Amino acid sequence: MNIKSGLTLNNSFVIEGPLSSRGGTASVYLARPINRPDLKAAVKFAHSDGRNVVDEDVLLRHEASLLCRPDWRHPGILRLYPIIHLNKAQYVLRATGVENEPSFFMMEYLPGKTLTEWMDKVVKYSFDWKIEFLYQLATTLAFIHSKGYGHRDIKPDNILFRAAPTPTFVPQPVLIDFALASDGKSALSLIEASYTLEYASPERVMKASGLIPEEFSLKPEPQDIWSFGLLVYELFTGSLPFRGTAKDIRTTLIGRSFDEKYIKENPNLPNDIADFIRAILKPDPEKRPTMRRIIDLLEQKYRPPRV
Repeated sequence: MNIKSGLTLNNSFVIEGPLSSRGGTASVYLARPINRPDLKAAVKFAHSDGRNVVDEDVLLRHEASLLCRPDWRHPGILRLYPIIHLNKAQYVLRATGVENEPSFFMMEYLPGKTLTEWMDKVVKYSFDWKIEFLYQLATTLAFIHSKGYGHRDIKPDNILFRAAPTPTFVPQPVLIDFALASDGKSALSLIEASYTLEYASPERVMKASGLIPEEFSLKPEPQDIWSFGLLVYELFTGSLPFRGTAKDIRTTLIGRSFDEKYIKENPNLPNDIADFIRAILKPDPEKRPTMRRIIDLLEQKYRPPRV
């Protein structure tokens, strides 16, 4: 994508440089509003490399349509900023003057980096640190589920921190990239067919493989809960339970051939956390706990009382 530092977009802000490239459908850049150069913002562009331009535009606009809603304001959800264009506040615009004129939106800038970038350090942090992180993430997911939606792409790449974590400080984790979020009724087949294999639920992989009829809608909330369970495992062990090639992982998930050896034989996994993971990683989505129930378990059994 031909977006250079110093580029002025829509007479609204100046691009300073790339922040990252998250996923296959968008790139994120640091920018400063022209009328407030003391502020920083992040600008997310749909990729415009000539392939799947329409699909990527659809995903970006879908994401913006959710994040701009006033009732979606939450400290654990990235906030979008309106852009004044033609005397009207808008959330998605075309980048005029850029090749293929990709769609973009402006959002808050968070300096804390992603969980992926911090994982090597935080896996060494204390039990209480990990529980507090999971509790904060669970409350955000419960909020999203209360709106009738699931994020459907929970993974370390999609979790940003509002500040740098330390062994004694758990900054607010913030969910990003809602391009695949769904209420289970979406008519956008592109959204339903996309997933990250390593964190995908068995039913998601089965449907993508044609083993569940196309007309059958999957509930989005249990998909998030499965991904949350994998994240718990990864946070305490530094790895994911299902390993091997993509084919191996698909075979395991589709066959629901889960071997508890990955829990029993991992010395880094405390016994009570192993029980917690077993309760979450149920092959049958109807048997997984709700996110509200997960929060209750964290509060009652694991989370230290707050004075």
